[in-house]
Amino acid sequence: MYLNQIIRTLGTLCTAALLLAAPPLWAHAQQEGSYPEHASSIEGSPEKIAVWFDHAMRLTLFEVTGPDGRVELNNRPGRDMLTRFETTPVAPLAPGEYTVRWRGLAEDGHAMFDEFYFTVR
Repeated sequence: MYLNQIIRTLGTLCTAALLLAAPPLWAHAQQEGSYPEHASSIEGSPEKIAVWFDHAMRLTLFEVTGPDGRVELNNRPGRDMLTRFETTPVAPLAPGEYTVRWRGLAEDGHAMFDEFYFTVR
């Protein structure tokens, strides 16, 4: 009986240690927000296009497409880990629907990607 208590206690301690160590493994970077906001409709061309994350990420792609195809941007992501990326279109955006696609590597090495949409009126 004494040995069973020791085994149960050790099992509980091991489980607790694993649970305490596991959250960093579960924490993949997720998009927290964007500008313009996802599915929003804005009046006129946006002054910036941005995305931000809850954990640092190295963006490998940030692409904006619209009614006339790919939008030329003033800057592209580099090799730095970041929690926010912001750029501006080279020319004002014409009215229409736009898609922003991003892809990156989270600090834990997982490849992440997503997209958001907005409409310029």
